[in-house]
Amino acid sequence: MDIAILIWIQENLRADWLMPAVQASNASGHYGAFWLVLALALSLRKATRQHGMLILSSLLFCGGIAAVLKHLVMRPRPFLTHPELLPLGQLPHSFSFPSGHTVCAFAAAFILWRICRGWYRYLGLGLAAFMAFSRLYVGVHYPSDILGGIGIAALGSAAIWHCRNKLLRYTGISRHLSE
Repeated sequence: MDIAILIWIQENLRADWLMPAVQASNASGHYGAFWLVLALALSLRKATRQHGMLILSSLLFCGGIAAVLKHLVMRPRPFLTHPELLPLGQLPHSFSFPSGHTVCAFAAAFILWRICRGWYRYLGLGLAAFMAFSRLYVGVHYPSDILGGIGIAALGSAAIWHCRNKLLRYTGISRHLSE
């Protein structure tokens, strides 16, 4: 089913007008670059420092898990095992599972969901979802790589949030002062 979805995307959704957005999303996602810059920018202001540090912690924790899993699972990229799939752009040389772009994007987006109100939380999830889709669009990940990445980010970011709450309780800092 994984390859059938990729072939369907290749045959039905690829369009020249979408390529600039897909390429920008893929480029900004290398090593979580976009999300790292966001976390660092938030960390510079005292009012948002905790938010930036939470995002950074989630990125590092979830990204570390993903890096270890890539080398444990060692799943080849879909374009290597299915010649009918024509990848677009620069071809990655690492393993396929899980999608590092997706892990980093959702690791940040899930923390943003918890700390933001209003449309910002939807913007974070929307950007993460587009980044995940872009990896399918260019043919460098299986859909299960994407789902695995979202799962890792969900669990990892929840663990970071849980640790944050434990730390706040342990240090006696009231919740309303930290949010």
